[in-house]
Amino acid sequence: MSSIELEHTFEKINEFYSQGENEKVIENLDNILEIDPNNLVAIRNKGIILVNLNKYEKAIEFIDRALENNPNDQLMLSRKGFSLQLLGEYQAALDCINQALEIEPNNLVAIRNKGIILVNLNKYEKAIEFIDRALENNPNDTENLIAKGIALELLGKHNDAIVFYEDALKIDKNDSEMFSNIGFQIIQLGGYENAIPYFDIALKSNPENLDATAGKKLALDFLKNSE
Repeated sequence: MSSIELEHTFEKINEFYSQGENEKVIENLDNILEIDPNNLVAIRNKGIILVNLNKYEKAIEFIDRALENNPNDQLMLSRKGFSLQLLGEYQAALDCINQALEIEPNNLVAIRNKGIILVNLNKYEKAIEFIDRALENNPNDTENLIAKGIALELLGKHNDAIVFYEDALKIDKNDSEMFSNIGFQIIQLGGYENAIPYFDIALKSNPENLDATAGKKLALDFLKNSE
């Protein structure tokens, strides 16, 4: 493939990427890698696209190849951390994110992911520090609002958790899980009767929400036994 053909292929790749046609991006990257297996631009981009396609294990293979060439590539470190996070390998994910933050302390993607990873590692107070930094940049980041709600809930700060679950509901008014979460916080605060409407809304939005079903039963049983 000549340099002109290579340039044209990358132009097509950029066009497909901007249109969200990730499979076509992969196809064209593979064409380049067939001819030039060590093309670092193609290797790096394939890792990114595979993350977008939720093919995390395969993505890590290409990300690692890119990191062999440049161990300080903070974008690749962040993508690897994100992939490991979604594979449930939280400590390994944290190690990657910390590497990215050593290189660029204000890497917003890494900051965002670190807060969520720390929640999964049960380091709730430290998680909140990073979640707050992410929310300063994007106050409407639903995933971080929920993550902070979970961290506060598990710290026993149920009133505070409700605030962040309600903020998440402002963005997605039909989130069955958030109504259920609020119901459980109200139960923790002793408001069994007041929790029931939240479970009802959760079940109206998603009749298969097992947590809401269990929460409503818990509240009704408590009220019945208290008569």
